[in-house]
Amino acid sequence: MCGIAGYVSLNDSPADHETIERMVAAIKHRGPDAQTVHLDGPVGFGHARLSIIDLEGGHQPLFNEDRSVTVICNGEIYNYREIRERLLQRGHQFRTGSDCEVIAHLWEESGDRLVGELRGMFAFVLYDRRQGIVFGARDHFGQKPLYYHEGSDGFSFASEIKGLLVVPGVQRTLDPLAIDQFLFHQFVPQPRTLFAGIKKLPAGSCFELRIPGRDDNSSATDEDAGGNNHPAKKPVVRGSRFAIWRYWHPTFAPDPTTSRADHLARVEAGLNDAVQSHMVADVPVGVFLSGGIDSSLITALAARFNPQPLETFSISFPGSEHDEAPFARAVADALGTKHREFAFEPGDVRQILTQAATLFDQPLADTAALPLMALSRAAAEHVKVVLTGDGGDELFAGYRKYQRMVRFPGRYGWLSEATTRLFPINQLAACHADPLGLRRIRARLAMVIAPACRSEYHRQGWEGWERFALYQPGLAETIDGQFDSLHAASDPSYGELGPLNAALQLDQGTVLADRLLLKGDVCTMAFGLEARAPLLDPLLAEIASRLPPELKVTPKQTKVALREIAARYLPADIITRRKKGFSMPVDRWFRGELQGWTRNLLLDESVSLPRYFQRAAVERLLTEHAAGKNHAGRIHTLLMFELWCRAYAS
Repeated sequence: MCGIAGYVSLNDSPADHETIERMVAAIKHRGPDAQTVHLDGPVGFGHARLSIIDLEGGHQPLFNEDRSVTVICNGEIYNYREIRERLLQRGHQFRTGSDCEVIAHLWEESGDRLVGELRGMFAFVLYDRRQGIVFGARDHFGQKPLYYHEGSDGFSFASEIKGLLVVPGVQRTLDPLAIDQFLFHQFVPQPRTLFAGIKKLPAGSCFELRIPGRDDNSSATDEDAGGNNHPAKKPVVRGSRFAIWRYWHPTFAPDPTTSRADHLARVEAGLNDAVQSHMVADVPVGVFLSGGIDSSLITALAARFNPQPLETFSISFPGSEHDEAPFARAVADALGTKHREFAFEPGDVRQILTQAATLFDQPLADTAALPLMALSRAAAEHVKVVLTGDGGDELFAGYRKYQRMVRFPGRYGWLSEATTRLFPINQLAACHADPLGLRRIRARLAMVIAPACRSEYHRQGWEGWERFALYQPGLAETIDGQFDSLHAASDPSYGELGPLNAALQLDQGTVLADRLLLKGDVCTMAFGLEARAPLLDPLLAEIASRLPPELKVTPKQTKVALREIAARYLPADIITRRKKGFSMPVDRWFRGELQGWTRNLLLDESVSLPRYFQRAAVERLLTEHAAGKNHAGRIHTLLMFELWCRAYAS
């Protein structure tokens, strides 16, 4: 686990050591154990390492035998031992025990098809000097991030946006359409970021940058960041070509011929295999235990593969109805784990909100990020790796919205599909005035009679007509009704799927990466902690995709298969209790302890207000919330944007 960064010169000059050094320094928190800069003609790679596997010999970059292929990787390859053994039999020689070294050798064997053989969470970039190719990829679900910038003189990439902002020529100009998406979704969907010139490589995607005319006789240099630089021979670059494609999409092939018992047996075997593979590390592994089904089942399975009592961690909200700590304690007691619980108090919010705005250089208005940051900071004092229950809801249909997808009797299913086509999401969600209230009526109608629309709409903040009234006139005119729906980046088969699988594909292919996994990556890596999600194992995902709908969700129950398996390992009250989610009572705090601070940030001393928002609209929002109407989500969204602007856009 680590952070990666790099720069490819496209103007007949070698990569600059100082630039790579600054990029690595900006993401040093992701890899506090070691930082390295590597130069090879026009290509410069930087790496910040968090040592997990092969503590002594796993420093990056990693190479093939003759060092013509160079790799830097953020993440873990869980099937590296099987791949390594196969490559050894084909004559490859390995210098380290690192899991990521297999990528360099696999590239020689399979080229860009290698991504289909990797089982893990990863974002990697390699340079093939012989072919003059820079190739990069992001894992299936997008557990590890990768951002990039295309300039006239060079191409740069990094695990976090802050690693790109130090590159000469990278501008901080904001993208108005991304701002609009953020105010609607509370996150910015791939491939956009809030910066107009910086893009996010989508989940399950790879890129190739060709550098014709590369001089194969140049030599490379390795050194620690901060050392003296002896650049390689100046390359000859006659042009470049950049392409992105998606190598994997969530697919669904329900298998009605397999019995219920066999389906459940496959899922249980897949769960055990995924958890065991995710336990591989040369450092202690713990678990984030919330007390819900997903994290509790992961804990139960992980305890079977851990020779010592498993360490588990949870967060509590003393005196709050949102507190799930008692359930986590019950699971820990039942499984005999070494459990630690950390309290989250209202007084922590100001400091953590401000810190979050700096850490999230791609802003996310998810209040659950705040306690997750606190939990990650505390857990990092005890372990370097934690397992999480992330992905259980998206793979096994755990959200109540999925129940709406199966409530239509079969003979009326056509009604849901037909009405979905009548309500284009990019029109319903677009920033437009609605003086007669007609679009409001259409949006409400779509949510009722077209379940797939309800999933795709994914509004967490302001409706389109509300954003039109919130924005300064200049911003509203610039946006001018443009809006990209989430399914624009999903599989071409999206329109052919039924409502349930269409919703699952959308969440697995886009929302999961841009919200839940972004949150997990930033919150844990900020404190040098690696989070792994066994439920997002590609092999387990394939098993889940073959489940018939009735083993995913029914009108009365979510996560049918997962619940039935979890009942074999966990106390009954954990299986049957109502889902709460990882949240905190911010609505009350914004009326109480944080009211004055919030008003001061959003009105009196705001840097974002005069640029983007109308004061009367923001003031009305705060006044209504103080009077009892719940606008906590919108207030938090504005707070995150305000604090983010102070850190990155001022």
